[in-house]
Amino acid sequence: MPDSYAGIVSGPPGAGKTPSLHAWADFYLRNSRPVVLFAFDDLPSNLRGPLGTYCHDRLEEYEKSGLATLVDCYSSMAGVPSQEKYALKNRADLNELSLLITDLLSEKVKLGSPKVIIDSATPLFTYKDPSLVVQFLATVAAKVKAKGGAFVVSLTSGTVSDEVFKRMETLTDMAVEMRIFEAEGRKKREIRIAKARGQRVYEDWIPFYIGTKTVSINVGEDPVRYERLKKALYPKPS
Repeated sequence: MPDSYAGIVSGPPGAGKTPSLHAWADFYLRNSRPVVLFAFDDLPSNLRGPLGTYCHDRLEEYEKSGLATLVDCYSSMAGVPSQEKYALKNRADLNELSLLITDLLSEKVKLGSPKVIIDSATPLFTYKDPSLVVQFLATVAAKVKAKGGAFVVSLTSGTVSDEVFKRMETLTDMAVEMRIFEAEGRKKREIRIAKARGQRVYEDWIPFYIGTKTVSINVGEDPVRYERLKKALYPKPS
């Protein structure tokens, strides 16, 4: 993936959005890219455990160096004081959120190409007019990309209208979709890249698995499908 882009990860509850974002964060942190995670769906203290395993127990090191930053956007809703260095007093206040993103961008860009992750944007659509939220996210995406960074948001499918979702997809460079269903008596997850501006991608649904330390994909034993995926990912040299 390019260093600078705007992306959206969507899917129903339990599809694997948060673990996948944690895996992405680990990739960026291992490659010395600063990551700022805005935690809207849970307390950062509850996220450090699973995120830490994806980061192979290096999260504390990343936080101390400034590469990893967790922003508490949840405590205000719960009505409890935040224990984090960075926190929103009102997670529905787009002005406060915008100012904090701007400040952190200015700080983190000194360390490399910053990656700003909002997990998830669903609460913003719950408390604010959807058109205002889309406009806000588009403005933030432009601001982050102008700094050479990436802006990624997750969204629970079905929480916004099809029209709003299409508008969000139009404003992004990359759209990743996830789904979960039951087959053969167990839950299965699949992922696909619905959009990747300027990139060569494989667009079919691919099974993926969520482990304690990583997320892996599986194309199965179908040789035709495997060859299609390989050709999509590894074009012939010129």
